[in-house]
Amino acid sequence: MESLNSLSVDIARAIDHDASVELWGRYQRGERDVFTRRLYTLKGQQTFDEIKRKYERETEFRTAVDRYISDFEKLLADVARTDRDRTVTQSYLTSDTGKVYTMLAHAAGRFS
Repeated sequence: MESLNSLSVDIARAIDHDASVELWGRYQRGERDVFTRRLYTLKGQQTFDEIKRKYERETEFRTAVDRYISDFEKLLADVARTDRDRTVTQSYLTSDTGKVYTMLAHAAGRFS
């Protein structure tokens, strides 16, 4: 978990905000396979690769990532119940916490 916490700040900076807004909008409209390395800054691509390797190799890290993803998805489901136009959901997804979720879920293969 400590490893994940130390990566969180790097992750939030590693995602291009405008690309994040655009890709989440497309994903919510039903497009798939929109999450590509284009989402990340150059440094962000390195961070993504590091997370993906750790996720595949380290059980404790994988467990922490899976827990973060699950908790964030529960939050999104709760918000979605009253968020008819998806603006609040979109705000969560493009926040720093949402950026961490995006990279972790992408590295874990959740968007494939």
